[in-house]
Amino acid sequence: MKSNKLTVFAIMTIFFVVMGVGTITPAIANIAAAFPDVPFTTILLASTLPSLLIIPSTLITGAVAGKKVGYKTLALLGLALFAISGMGPTFVNSTFTIVLVFRAIFGISLGILSPLGNALVMEIFEGQERANMLGVGSFVMNIGGIVLQFLGGALSGVSWELCFIGHFPAIISFILVLLFLKEPEKPQISADTSGNVVKDKMPVSVWVVSIIFGFTMMLIYPMLMNMSSIIADVKQVGDATQSAVVLSMYTVGGAISGVIFGKVYEKLQKFIITIAFLGGAAGIALIVFGNSVFMMTVGTTVTGIFYMLMMPLTIMLLGMYAPPSLSGMAVSIMMAVMNAFAFVSTYWISFVGNMTGDVFLAPLKATIIGFIAIGVIFLFINPFPKQKAVEAK
Repeated sequence: MKSNKLTVFAIMTIFFVVMGVGTITPAIANIAAAFPDVPFTTILLASTLPSLLIIPSTLITGAVAGKKVGYKTLALLGLALFAISGMGPTFVNSTFTIVLVFRAIFGISLGILSPLGNALVMEIFEGQERANMLGVGSFVMNIGGIVLQFLGGALSGVSWELCFIGHFPAIISFILVLLFLKEPEKPQISADTSGNVVKDKMPVSVWVVSIIFGFTMMLIYPMLMNMSSIIADVKQVGDATQSAVVLSMYTVGGAISGVIFGKVYEKLQKFIITIAFLGGAAGIALIVFGNSVFMMTVGTTVTGIFYMLMMPLTIMLLGMYAPPSLSGMAVSIMMAVMNAFAFVSTYWISFVGNMTGDVFLAPLKATIIGFIAIGVIFLFINPFPKQKAVEAK
């Protein structure tokens, strides 16, 4: 299917909302104050429960997308659920149990939407153009995360219920997808020499790539989860507000990464992995050894710029390994594995903390070691299939 600007624009609106899980993060304290009888660990489920529901939802989406159910239909379903469940607690006289029900449905909507943007890019584009569009998608995704989190934070200043209104951009996205998104052509069915249909199988390499990327997500999560405690309690250089600003710079770095990915991929290709992890290690080191908010800010920005190169690169690799009929499922596998490792990161932090007696900085030091090791290993390993790598250029 040939792309047009309106189709691409509609796809980018899907990328814009997929980081919507962070919309209510700035309002967690206000939500806790509204439900004083609910333990704070339970309050946190409002933020973490969607991530758990994403896993089965995204796998189901990958199994049916473009085959049993059209991409456009799934996108409209996901965006409708996103808007309804995202904004629902504002309009319903909510107990916290009702809030959690809405958040569970919200997680299902994210599971539907998360693989669709990348899968559509893989269906429509090839080679360097695919790399460029994945970079643009990564940029839009990070900008969307910043905007949605800002909306949630600003509205939570009025009341905790209003923070959920921050999900309203999904309504705009729904309209644009309805009007402009065209269904990609179905991939050709594989057949043997006798003309019999051959069912494509998911290569083991798709799982290997997904697990490696998921593992690195587990390594990066301690920075995202512990930043406020590191700044306010460990280093005592700032407060919660400054911590939020510092963390937002990771997303800004990710947006910058999306802008430059196409050119970086064109020039460096296989060396991106080494650059991404060594640069990410340098950024984490600035956080660990820095003693000012400025150094924390620089560290998170550098980490975002370098490490987030891995998201579109991983999608590119999946597109090279998976047959066209299973490209959507390959992206869903990666998303599910990524979220599973993100969930496991809590236990990783606890494990490192128990081993070292330091639950805050020790996991980040482990991340530095892990990133450097991965970066060095991939100096000697080329993950690009030779023929596909040539086609990608």
